[in-house]
Amino acid sequence: MRSLQVKFSALVVTVLVVACVSLAWAATQHQRGALETEIEERGRVMTRSLAGAAKEPLLRVEQGEFNEELILDRLIEEISFAHGVVAARVLGRDGTILASMDTEERDSTGVALASERTGPDNDGTRSRQRDRLLLVATPIHYSGLHIGEAQVELDLQVLVDPLVARTTRQLAAIAVTLICLGIVAGVIFVALLVGPLRRLRLGVERLRDGDLSVRVTPTSRDEVGELTRAFNEMGDSLQQKQRIQNAFGRYVNDYVLNQLLEGPEEGALAGIEREVTILFCDIRGFTHLSEGMKAKKIVALLHEVFQLVSDRILEQGGTIDKFIGDSVMAYFGAPVQQNDHPHRAVSASVEILRALEERNQTAPERGDADFVPVEVGIGIHTGVVIVGNIGSDRRTDFTAIGDAVNVAHRLEKLARPGEILVSETVQRAVRTEHRLRFEGERQLSGREEPVHVYSVDLERPTADVSGSRQPQA
Repeated sequence: MRSLQVKFSALVVTVLVVACVSLAWAATQHQRGALETEIEERGRVMTRSLAGAAKEPLLRVEQGEFNEELILDRLIEEISFAHGVVAARVLGRDGTILASMDTEERDSTGVALASERTGPDNDGTRSRQRDRLLLVATPIHYSGLHIGEAQVELDLQVLVDPLVARTTRQLAAIAVTLICLGIVAGVIFVALLVGPLRRLRLGVERLRDGDLSVRVTPTSRDEVGELTRAFNEMGDSLQQKQRIQNAFGRYVNDYVLNQLLEGPEEGALAGIEREVTILFCDIRGFTHLSEGMKAKKIVALLHEVFQLVSDRILEQGGTIDKFIGDSVMAYFGAPVQQNDHPHRAVSASVEILRALEERNQTAPERGDADFVPVEVGIGIHTGVVIVGNIGSDRRTDFTAIGDAVNVAHRLEKLARPGEILVSETVQRAVRTEHRLRFEGERQLSGREEPVHVYSVDLERPTADVSGSRQPQA
């Protein structure tokens, strides 16, 4: 932000300097032109006056009365006192210099101005500028006859340059003042501009760091103010999205939530065929447990048990599909693919039973009068299902459907309290990592062929003779 302030200040100074120099140059050139025009007009007046005064003496000199040359010399002398006059002459009919400020020019041939060099005035006055010298000549006529010419030569450097230099100094002082004022105004403007931008940048950094409550107060109605208001609106949208995500995330898994919030293309959540491991967990004897309990306590109990079950499932990377009364349905291996999903499902089930056993043992020790012991039955099966959005245009559910779901549900119904029943497909996948016991063939409802059922033994460490902990066979 400081770089922006420096760049903008440098730009303001550069623009002011260029503008002041350009204006000063234009003003001095205009003044120089005006002064030269004025001096030329002054020279015309002087030559007309000299020509009028020298008419009769010049006529007598032309007639041979040479004593009249003294009168011409006095006229030249009077002209010489004028500021800036460097030469004055009276020429005869043949161009001979009869009187001049420079006595060495007398009787020599003077400089005659041809009419084509400069346009003559109504009285025939002409001028020519050369080497910063302005030569103005006026012809002398008597009774319509040309008898001579009066010339005055002015030094423009003496007459114009001092005035132009003084004006330049004045303009330079004004330019410096304007530049200083411009710098001060630029710094103030940049400070007023950079202040809101700096606050906006800090707000963006806080928003980037996760502070969705940050807001920046608009201080103007210009583009910066509009940008600030847009930032605040963005913060409101992100905060609202966060609230929706927090609330909606309690009902769907993270994968579905992210797909919905990121605006998936049509078909992004469509059903896909995949092998998964289905887990059903049901609270045993819940109808009997809830008899005589108030609704508030029933909800609290379900929340406690479901929290415990959900944590273990999520720790193993499972997806909680739904809560059905006092049951939980979950699956492993979708929507994120997992090669060891059977092992994850069995491990989650074992952790659930251990956590419930710990709860049932520790709660009475704390003297909780309202404690209700809870046991669950779990059924697990691995098979191919359809995972995706199932439902209508107005209401959909991201779930898994297929025969494997029904098998896992039937196994859960067969499980006794504190028991985990798995199918032969699961047994083949986890038998090297978990101890299982064959429970025989069972005829499941809705299936023609019987299913081989296995139960999972919980590994409880016991002390051996040497004091080490060994799993019980």
